[in-house]
Amino acid sequence: MTETAWQSSYPSHPAGKTALIGLLALLCLNTAAEERLVLESGPGQSGPLAWDVVRLVFEPQSNGDGSWQLELQGMDLPGLQGSLMVTCEQGGLRQARPWCGQGRFEWRPEGQETALAGRLFAPSGRQGIGIDLFDGQARLVVPWADAGQAATARVELDGLDLATLPEALVEAFWSGAIEGQVDGTIEWNGRALELALTLTGGGFDSPDGRFAGAGLALTLGGEYMPPGSDSPASFSFELAQQAGELLAGALYVPEPDQAVNVYMSGRLQADGALVVTRFKLDDSGALTAEGGFELAPAAQDRRLERLVIDSVNLNFPAAFVRWGEGLAGLYGVAGLETQGRVAASLDWQRGQPPLYALDFESLELEDDRGRFAINGVNGRVESRPDRQQAEIEWQGLELFRLAFGPSTLQAAAQAGDWQLSEPLVLPLLDGGVVIESMALRTGESPRPAIMLDARIDPLELTELTRMLGLPEFGGSLSGRFPGIEFDAERIAFTGGIDVQAFSGGIRLRDLVIERPFGSLPALAAQVEFERLDLAQLTGAFNFGHMEGQLSGWMRDLRLLDWQPAAMDARLFTHEDAPSRRISQRAVENLSRLGGSAAALGTSLLSIFDEFPYRRAGLACRLDRNICHMDGVAAHANGGYYILEGRLLPRLDIIGHRRLVDWPLVVAQLVAATRD
Repeated sequence: MTETAWQSSYPSHPAGKTALIGLLALLCLNTAAEERLVLESGPGQSGPLAWDVVRLVFEPQSNGDGSWQLELQGMDLPGLQGSLMVTCEQGGLRQARPWCGQGRFEWRPEGQETALAGRLFAPSGRQGIGIDLFDGQARLVVPWADAGQAATARVELDGLDLATLPEALVEAFWSGAIEGQVDGTIEWNGRALELALTLTGGGFDSPDGRFAGAGLALTLGGEYMPPGSDSPASFSFELAQQAGELLAGALYVPEPDQAVNVYMSGRLQADGALVVTRFKLDDSGALTAEGGFELAPAAQDRRLERLVIDSVNLNFPAAFVRWGEGLAGLYGVAGLETQGRVAASLDWQRGQPPLYALDFESLELEDDRGRFAINGVNGRVESRPDRQQAEIEWQGLELFRLAFGPSTLQAAAQAGDWQLSEPLVLPLLDGGVVIESMALRTGESPRPAIMLDARIDPLELTELTRMLGLPEFGGSLSGRFPGIEFDAERIAFTGGIDVQAFSGGIRLRDLVIERPFGSLPALAAQVEFERLDLAQLTGAFNFGHMEGQLSGWMRDLRLLDWQPAAMDARLFTHEDAPSRRISQRAVENLSRLGGSAAALGTSLLSIFDEFPYRRAGLACRLDRNICHMDGVAAHANGGYYILEGRLLPRLDIIGHRRLVDWPLVVAQLVAATRD
């Protein structure tokens, strides 16, 4: 047998089908020759497929059949680069068309040893080429088209196990782990690519863990049409999720009770931009949305250029359970009880002010930990070219047991910054909180901040302490708060809070609350006490009777999860108070703190009901859960005076322990106020 060799180099051609057409034509011309034919070409392209070298070897038999081998080196298909080798042991040409009854093929990714291999077979009538992949789980059939007809191809999937796919093939489309079984067909009908697929037991996980899915059951149907001479590529598809859970960043979507349906159609522009002209999502009434969006070309990292939401409807509580629980967990409010409806629309374009509308209908939110609740919310917020305004009303608002009455918020915006149109009044008992001014500043921060000025109209403390579940005592609460700054993570009070109670005053300064509704909330403040009436104070907290006036401070106070974590506190009485006496029970309670002892015999102590004293005081510097204790003066034995007596019967309370566990101090204070 002789050998004929032919070499050429074909440049890329706009219509594709360059070197391959030439090679197949020469193969047909040499079918009658009983000689080995070797055809080789340089770089070329056929449609989206390009290569560096293509080589075809044909060894004919006397009956016109024979064996042949096709090799593509430097193969480049979008997302796939490597080399392809097709070898046919029993095949040849029938009616000037190649066929193969038995053979194999191998695709090797660029720079890798792992190969994707399969078996070649002849479709019915031997009119085309068939390829079996993954032990028959996938089958590609390419029938030869008759003259004048468009070429077609069909991929049939029968329980294809995604976990067994070659890593290089998976990485061309997804960089993480993937699993599940796929059934269905992918068919090129000569005009468009049609999909009809189902996925069961699906799962995926991105390398950074931000995107994941498990137990997925999906059906996908759709069509892709390549670009024409005067039209871009277009697509449409429908996706239905019957089972499985999804994670995308902080968004967690649990398994649906009914199918979630997604429809999408659009086009792929010549420059690579993706335009979705219609998008529709229906999650069984919990959430429905319609709109479209546009993504920039891949060279611009597919950034979002425009988002149009014609309508989105959230029906609670289903919408919160399905879509809001994970996001709310970021702010420590995952366990919300919800009712009502929210509707919205949006037109956002890069570099332009967003246009939107937001409607509330009978909305109710209640924190399962009792920190806040709001009910009967109705109203509208909108931003249009000719107006930016908001009017929202609610029937009730509760914050940490503070039950406010009905209120209405009215606001307007200019250049994107919102301000109150009139003061917001939050009724509370016989007074209330009045927000005199409020502004929403967006600026360059990803978390907008709210700046406001507010005041507390005087509130009677008897009813307020009863509402809060605290020991009841008289007095009033008032305060002014100029320049409060609030965002999702922090509330800062630049003014002070004045409390008139126990015939004296309590003032809070530099108050800052971090993560008020999140995990591990924190509070920092400076607190001062001025001449509180001890008889009223000890009576309110059931400490035992004590007369006199008390002042002091808690400097650098810090609470974590509403429990003291650090402070420098000191309380002391005034020696000019007209009456300074202490009861036997109050003596016993003071004596427990810090390992103290009353300097008076126990038998004598039981004789008297009350004792006069000169001065009293206690200090605690809290650091790492240890209370560094002190009193009003040093004692000769190395201890410290908690109470220094006067007159007869003279009684002193001496502290001996300087370092005390803070939980022990708290336990002793709780025990001291019990009946």
